[in-house]
Amino acid sequence: MSTNNNKEASKDEVSQNETPIKLVTVHGTGAGDVTSSGDKWWQLGSVFMGELQTRLALDPAHVEIVPFQWEIGPNSEDKRRAAGFALAEQLKSYDEAKQDYYLIGHSHGGSVIYNALLKSVANNAPFERLKLWCTVGTPFLDYRPNTFLFQRLRSIGLTIYTTGIVALVLGIWILLMTMFKPEVNQDFVTLGYAMTLYGAITYVCLWLYEARKKSWFSKKQKQQAEQLYRKSWCGLWHKEDEAISALSNVQNISAPIIPNSFLMPIVAGLQFGLVIFVGLIFAFDLAFNDGEMLTYFVSAEDGTEGFSIGGITFSIAFEILLIWIPATWVLTKLLSVLAFLFGRPMAYILNKVIWTSIQKRAWGDDLLKEDVHAISSHPPQFAHKCDFLDEAIAEPLRKHSEKNAIKTLHKVRLVLGMSESAGASPDIRTELTDSLNWQELIHTSYFDVPAFIDLLADSLKQAGLVSLDK
Repeated sequence: MSTNNNKEASKDEVSQNETPIKLVTVHGTGAGDVTSSGDKWWQLGSVFMGELQTRLALDPAHVEIVPFQWEIGPNSEDKRRAAGFALAEQLKSYDEAKQDYYLIGHSHGGSVIYNALLKSVANNAPFERLKLWCTVGTPFLDYRPNTFLFQRLRSIGLTIYTTGIVALVLGIWILLMTMFKPEVNQDFVTLGYAMTLYGAITYVCLWLYEARKKSWFSKKQKQQAEQLYRKSWCGLWHKEDEAISALSNVQNISAPIIPNSFLMPIVAGLQFGLVIFVGLIFAFDLAFNDGEMLTYFVSAEDGTEGFSIGGITFSIAFEILLIWIPATWVLTKLLSVLAFLFGRPMAYILNKVIWTSIQKRAWGDDLLKEDVHAISSHPPQFAHKCDFLDEAIAEPLRKHSEKNAIKTLHKVRLVLGMSESAGASPDIRTELTDSLNWQELIHTSYFDVPAFIDLLADSLKQAGLVSLDK
């Protein structure tokens, strides 16, 4: 009986060993393609894939490379999460087929993988056959739910919320005011109670509705992901990685774009407009009212009308010197003070709005109910952290990017130095973009440096990715 069991077990082992292992590659932002074959690092047939297969001596019959495509890789957290959820479904199918799998994600491709892990925690279905998930130069964004309810609502909900809060405040105010009057109209008291009750019910209903539709990953779920997947995580990143540094630093930028004095130029415009306005009044007065207003200003001291060319000229000169210039000076000072007083808070608000928009654009932050709390080289709530690359690997990466940067600088200088008469394209932005090969950055050079490929291959080998016939 035991012999038969052993034979059945050995058959199961053989069957399992013959099941292809999956090596899933996940591209980053803007690095996608319509096909899974090509010259990009994550595609089948790329130089990197050839180098990796050679180093690991991978047998295609036992190890299947699976490029995971998520459109072109839009800079959108909403799209990254949708891609992560799709990846989670794909990995779950590998679990069901009892296939081991390894994941490599570059840049926000690592974010897609992390979202897949969080999805497995949220579904209470952790990945069983995951052997290694390697993130390369991934800036992990820690999203947390917005503090206030109104920050999570769209137009209809926000409208209901606003009316409810206004009713609540007015209702409480009415009730407070009626407390200090000996004789109060009972209708006002009823109105106060009704508005307060309406506001409270509206807020509670909206809060419950939003709580039921909670879409974010909680802190507890992130901690569970750390407990489940920290040992299988391999984080590879250069300490000078431009994406990680840039996305982290943009959070702290607050230099004023709009100065406090931005309203000052309006002062001259207001003065000029006032002069034109007064001139038009006198022009209409002369045309339609026989100059009665102007005659009043130039009338003689005894009350007789001194409506003559000489009288008008003298009177206008007198008014300009003694009335108009002092009045304009006082008006200028007043407008300047007002422009500064109003300009300072307006500049602060506008700068805040501009920088917030820039930050959200850089992060791809298009979620309504959440905001970026922190950016790091390791996943949120991970106590286990991978240090940046050793200098033996960091230095070749640095030299590779610097070598290409010198070539690109020459091309950029040619583009900037060309004039339209020399036949240069007027679209300088397109010219500069075409001059880049993306090897100028460390962030996009990892898979072109042999020392890094050696490190990645060694990490996969230590996690068990070797040919089954070896």
